[in-house]
Parts: sequence; C-alpha cells; structure tokens
Amino acid sequence: MKKTGDWFFAGLVAGAIGGIGILFLNVVLLLLGIEHGTYWQAMGGLFFNKQLLQSWIAQVHGAIDAIGVSSINGVLLSLALLITGKDYLYTKSVALSASSAYFLFLVVYPKTGLGKDSMIVPWVALFGHILSSMDC
Repeated sequence: MKKTGDWFFAGLVAGAIGGIGILFLNVVLLLLGIEHGTYWQAMGGLFFNKQLLQSWIAQVHGAIDAIGVSSINGVLLSLALLITGKDYLYTKSVALSASSAYFLFLVVYPKTGLGKDSMIVPWVALFGHILSSMDC
C-alpha cells in the first residue's frame, strides 16, 4: 500500500475509517441487545427533532455526521503529530481523542437531548474515538 505524505488526507482517511468502526461497534451492541440508542441518532439530533430522527434519511445523515466528526478528529491528530512529532503517539492520540469526545458530550449532546437517554452511547463515543484514533 502506498504511504501518503499528505498529513491532512492521511488524518481524514484514518478518522473516517475509525468513524466507520465506531458505527460498526454501535451496530454490534444493538444486535446484542446491549444498546437501544445509537451514536448516529445523537449526532443526527443536531439537525432533526426526535420525531424526524426516526426516519431512515435522518439516521443516514446522522451516520455521515458521526463519520465527519471522526474525520475531523483524525485531521486534528495528524496536525498535532506534525507539530509535536510522533513520539508518545498513543498518549497524544488518547488525550486528543478523549478531549474531542468530551467536547461532544459537553457542547453537542446537550443540544440534542439524546446523550442523556442512554448509558452506552456516550461510552461508545468515548472509547470509539479513542480506539479509532489509534489507526493514525
């Protein structure tokens, strides 16, 4: 596989792959009956009310939003590594990803009202963002 020298593109792709992984984890938890809410519903809740959020088109929008947030996280991590170097990669990755997840919890989720409906969705977002950042 060809390695890219473009830090922005590398971060974007790695973040998107990680975001898809987060959604996959959420689907597995849904199939196991552990979770009833989804991360993509929480993200889609920024744009749609709870009634509209039940439609498939709103949920697809929420999934794209969730992947977009992960992509931005990947770009930010790539930028941080470009500026500070690649030493302590995993420590930087966990710190930045956890910070991004907490930003979502404190700023984004209160606007949707969905973060408080589930015990698992915030955990999926937190650990998903941390684990997805490991592929940078």
